[in-house]
Amino acid sequence: MAPTLFSRWPVMKALRNRIRRILPVVSGHRQLTMPVLETKRLVLRKFEQNDLGDIIRWEEISNARNPKMEAQKFLDYSFGEYRGGGAGPWGMQLKESGEMVGNCGFPHIIFEELCGEVNYYVDPRHRRQGLALEAVKALLKFGFQEIGLTRIQGRCEPVNFGSERVMQKAGMKFEGFIEHAPFSNDPSPKQKLYAISRNEFGPPANDVDDCATNMTAQSDGQG
Repeated sequence: MAPTLFSRWPVMKALRNRIRRILPVVSGHRQLTMPVLETKRLVLRKFEQNDLGDIIRWEEISNARNPKMEAQKFLDYSFGEYRGGGAGPWGMQLKESGEMVGNCGFPHIIFEELCGEVNYYVDPRHRRQGLALEAVKALLKFGFQEIGLTRIQGRCEPVNFGSERVMQKAGMKFEGFIEHAPFSNDPSPKQKLYAISRNEFGPPANDVDDCATNMTAQSDGQG
């Protein structure tokens, strides 16, 4: 993410440092839609009210003073983004169980530069299974092939090796350290910046299924 881009969504402290950067901050006038995306094990879709129970079980939410209220805040914000801008967080739903285990999306897109940023969050109970990597590959494919981006970036804390491995396995390359986005509460002074160009991206055909385009509508998951 370029230093001029910034994150928003003031929710609970732990989520400020992780989930909030999935929300869209779009530069330009283009309206986005959110198709349902599928990977081998995941369905990436809009959140629904029925997802409340799953979100309450996410570690950062379950540790809040009022988990139900915090989960509802997340859903209400997501619904507002879908209504207002057409795009917001994709929920990461397991095909096998139907459980919503995280979220992902494009927190920032600058259409003038055809550049976007991805982010992702997987609940700790479901990490180290490659789910974040599947989601990121789906987002990269959608960003390059459907939105028409030429560069997609990601960032992580210097000690967040799990998130860093996800970006590395997705083919993103380390470009250096950058200052934190404005309004960030993260304690470390800088973040690691990774990026990939459209020419560099080429996931195997069986890694990411084709998008279902007839349905219009998230640092730190570990792969």
